[in-house]
Amino acid sequence: EVDGVNLEEIREFAKAFKIRRLSLGLTQTQVGQALSATEGPAYSQSAICRFEKLDITPKSAQKIKPVLERWMAEAEARHRAGMQNLTEFIGSEPSKKRKRRTSFTPQALEILNAHFEKNTHPSGQEMTEIAEKLNYDREVVRVWFCNKRQALKNTIKRLKQHEPATAVPLEPLTDSLEENS
Repeated sequence: EVDGVNLEEIREFAKAFKIRRLSLGLTQTQVGQALSATEGPAYSQSAICRFEKLDITPKSAQKIKPVLERWMAEAEARHRAGMQNLTEFIGSEPSKKRKRRTSFTPQALEILNAHFEKNTHPSGQEMTEIAEKLNYDREVVRVWFCNKRQALKNTIKRLKQHEPATAVPLEPLTDSLEENS
């Protein structure tokens, strides 16, 4: 138990919820859209994803669990009454589909990383040249640089958190020598 929340109970429910969602043929996006429409934006697709992965605080998990329980019971009841009832309940997928995730070849990653080491903020012209050279969309290259900068920022932040807090900077040697003369 953490903060009065039974973690094992949450873990079991998250696993069961995912299995039940998949057995109904529902995506996290569909669940998120349906819940956002009725419960508000706190129940988005990413909230469903974080809950299923248990990448959520115990308090948040405890808060979302009863909402998901009620919603899933309703979805299953409508499914038993016929697929049309379930479709009405969840709404339909939006017509705008996301672009497929880009997979970079090892050679392309090598070139992108080499450019990043030289310059983390290439100009628009440089990005266009890199994109043409690698045969990727310019936007894909731009997003790669954004993501790479963010990953670097996160790594630096993590490293700073692990530094000993009691580290005292050493005084320059020259100052102490000048004081003694």
